[in-house]
Formats: sequence, structure tokens, C-alpha cells
Amino acid sequence: MQRFWGAFLVVTILTPVIAGVAWSADDDELPGWYFDAEIAQVLTAGNSQSSTFGLGGKLRRLWTRSKLTFNGGATHTESSLISRTAQGTTTDFTVNEEKTTETTAELYFVRGSYRYDISSKFYAFTGADWLSNRFAGIDSRFLLAAGAGNTWANREKFKFDTYYSLTYTFQQDVVENPFTNHNFPGFRFGYNLEAKLSSSTDFESRLIGDWNLDNTDDIRFDWYNALPVGISETLLLKPSLQLLWLNEPALTEVPLFDDSGADTGDKVLTPLKELDTIFTLALVVKLGPKAE
Repeated sequence: MQRFWGAFLVVTILTPVIAGVAWSADDDELPGWYFDAEIAQVLTAGNSQSSTFGLGGKLRRLWTRSKLTFNGGATHTESSLISRTAQGTTTDFTVNEEKTTETTAELYFVRGSYRYDISSKFYAFTGADWLSNRFAGIDSRFLLAAGAGNTWANREKFKFDTYYSLTYTFQQDVVENPFTNHNFPGFRFGYNLEAKLSSSTDFESRLIGDWNLDNTDDIRFDWYNALPVGISETLLLKPSLQLLWLNEPALTEVPLFDDSGADTGDKVLTPLKELDTIFTLALVVKLGPKAE
């Protein structure tokens, strides 16, 4: 968590002069500060036990032709394995339980961006983002970007823009890959889409694609879709699905056994899976200025 908040402070300080992801302009929103807070909790108990906690937030400052955005989130999952043994005879015994709890998923991210609308159809932006996903092999990834985008639709019920930028990434893996560079230039592209499906239901979709220009086989995508449903003027229930895909995933170390099944004491490097899927059901609180 110390790395998470440290990166948040770095992004907060550097965002106005460095790079990231832009969001389409909000003509239906008044200039001012806006804040969305998200919280999610999933618990299971009984024969299996697990706990997932999610926390997120987005802070925006809108002006007539520009926008400053910060958002971040954290997801932490712990699972407990219960092992049972019996002591006594087959007709007279006691059952002993031993519970082992470990972290099985952990993801933290922070993003910041500044956007300026050059015209109603074209904008420039700068920003930065940081990610830690140790179970995907990424201890820390810090990315800077600068680019431009096109606003194709900016109506009250439908907003859509695409963007493209040059990036530079500083990455530290949990298990170092000796055949790749950890600092590299890249190219980022993607889209942002917001649609109002009904008076109480919206649809949000975001795609972030990153291409490593130092190793052109290294491509990754972050695809996020959400369906916020209004409960009241300030509360929403927000189910979301996020897919994280890497063409060249990070490496992990696994113990090596011989043909007889005996541990050799050596370890070998093998790639992790290419795709991570994250489903979240969150309660969202929205705060911002209201029209008089």
C-alpha cells in the first residue's frame, strides 16, 4: 500500500506537465470539481472462505475547454484453505481443522491526465499512470504519455472519442526477464465511450492499447466495460468487467522436478497466462456542482 500512495502523489504532482489517457468533454456538466467514490466487498464463509475488497475513486476538475482528471483503485483478495484430519478410531474420532489464509489477488493503479480541447473535434492531452499487479508478474509499471485525440460524438446521451500518443514506460517485474528491457518507448491508442441507455442506466466502455516499440511483439490491452444503474441522485450500483491481456506476459519461477517426481532444488522460468479477467460490483457515490 505504501507503493500505491507514493505513486498517487507522484502522479498528482507530475500530471499537468506529463502524459496519459484522455476522456471526452462533458458539455452537459458545469465547470467545477467532481468526485466519484467506489467501494466493493465480497465475502464467502462456511466450507470455503474468501474475502475481496475493492476501493476506487475519480476526481475531475472541469473548465470550459480543458479537464484535469485523477483516478485510482485497489483490489485485494484473500482466500482460506481448510484442511481436515481425523484422530481416533473409525467409530470414535475427533476432527481437527487447520486454516491457511493467503493473498490470491492484488491490483493497484493510479492515473492522471490533463486535456485541452483545441477545437470541438480535436484535443491534446498529457498524463501518467502507475500499476502494480504482482500476480500478473508486474511489481511496478510507471508510464508517461503525450498525444492527441478526436471527439467523434459529444452529445448528452452519447459520447465517443479516440486517442493516440507516444509513451515511455519504466517497469519492474516480480521475476526479472533477462531478455527484455525494463525501460522502453511505446505507442498508446484507444477509445472512450459513454452512452445513456435509459433515465437511470448508463454504459461505459474504455480501451487502452499499448505497443512496446523496443520489442514490437509486446502488445497489451486493457478493456473495461461498466453498466452504472442509478439508485438515487448521488448513488449508483455499478457492475463492471475488465479484461487485461498481454501478448508477452511476465515470467514466474516454478520448482523443477525430475522424471521420478523428486524435487531437484532448481527453478525454471515460465510465462504467466496472457489474460486476466476482473468482475466487480461496486456502490458509487457521485459528488459535484448542480445547476440552479
